[in-house]
Amino acid sequence: MINEVARPVERLGAAALEVLPLIGVATIFIVLGVMGAGLVARAAERAMRRTSADPSAVGLLTRLSRTTVIVAVLIYALEILGVRVGPLLAGLGIAGLAVGLALQGILENFVCGIILLLRRPFRAGDQIMTNDYEGTVQQIDTRVTRLRDYDGRLVLIPNAEVYKQPLVNLTRLGSRRTSVFVGVDYRDDADRARAVIAHAVGGVEGVASDPPPEVLLTELAESSVLFEVRYWTAPDIATVRQVQDGVLSAAKRGIQDAGMTIPWPIRTLAMDGPVRLGRE
Repeated sequence: MINEVARPVERLGAAALEVLPLIGVATIFIVLGVMGAGLVARAAERAMRRTSADPSAVGLLTRLSRTTVIVAVLIYALEILGVRVGPLLAGLGIAGLAVGLALQGILENFVCGIILLLRRPFRAGDQIMTNDYEGTVQQIDTRVTRLRDYDGRLVLIPNAEVYKQPLVNLTRLGSRRTSVFVGVDYRDDADRARAVIAHAVGGVEGVASDPPPEVLLTELAESSVLFEVRYWTAPDIATVRQVQDGVLSAAKRGIQDAGMTIPWPIRTLAMDGPVRLGRE
């Protein structure tokens, strides 16, 4: 009886002794592999920073490179231990498919985030418009794009929505055109008014001289001759708003100093027949 119990224990011990060296080798391989993954990640990070890549892209791709190396090391360590990796990977593939279907939205946002980081339609610090939101990009992470709107609120937009919807990068090209409208009285000389407005706007700090401001007569409105004033500035919203204030103030002041009038709405009443006052 004792011999029958001892034999399986002996076989188990012998098998453990045979596997023990392999466990040691696999453990050393894993430790070295994790250290190597760190070196690979740091090398990838240094290489990407030399290309002036977006900080969000650097962080995300660095983590992906480290994770990829660690997964490869673990798979090879299992092979050292004699584990049949093929069937295991097939099982993980089926499980991964089920998880992927359950987490389809999360995976879609992750993939779209990678595409945005690679194509780089915007970077951290750019001001953009997308999905009815406008603000400064703070970060692109694995799920959302983080915007800080002009009222100081944090807006989180799923990466898939940013990728699928139209996007306007307001600051990428380095300059931005703004249009304002200024009206003068019909009794004023339109050509002189145009020259006065152009001179006033050209002297405003922040208005670019190349291309120069344009003053275009766009409409003969009900009570005024209406000019559209177009000018270029730096693209950030703070500069745009500050310069717009200066342009409107300068145009108003220039028109008044020239003796011309910015009219208010005028209505002409026509009455048929005599006007009767009082009671009959």
